[in-house]
Amino acid sequence: MKDTAAVNSGFSTSMKTLHWAVAALVLLMLYGGFTISRETATLHFGFGLIVLALMVVWLATKGRAPRPAFPAMPRWQEIAAKAVHHSLYASVTLQPIFGLMMVTTSKRDPVAFNVIPLKIAQNDTINSIGRELHEINAWILTALVAVHILAALYHHFILKDNVLKRMLPFAKS
Repeated sequence: MKDTAAVNSGFSTSMKTLHWAVAALVLLMLYGGFTISRETATLHFGFGLIVLALMVVWLATKGRAPRPAFPAMPRWQEIAAKAVHHSLYASVTLQPIFGLMMVTTSKRDPVAFNVIPLKIAQNDTINSIGRELHEINAWILTALVAVHILAALYHHFILKDNVLKRMLPFAKS
């Protein structure tokens, strides 16, 4: 039988891998989205599909991998942490969906990774809604990522607890 304290002290390797893969792609996508050009759009579309696929895997496996208990902290911080995490899950999952609303209904013929055609049918209304939601959500996502990173750094450098260490790939928590 496994020691419950050891099991709950850190995240599983699969959840750490998903976290860092999604984190790297989200940062890349945010940068790419704010600086997108005709040349980089095909990569942006393709990586967006990968983010969506990873979030489906994340959400499907999240229930099977118990989350480590929060360290001792004021109740308001635990509520804030849960709110930011749930908002991140929603925002990261919705962002590629909004992007798909936009590109699949575009006047152009968008292609992911220069090989996957994305256009379904031109629809200016759905395209416009997708464009607005994609842009608004990008700003929300940017704010959530900033809060998430700042909170992790606060826990690591100010509180000196194991919150960040339990998600680092090679750190002992």
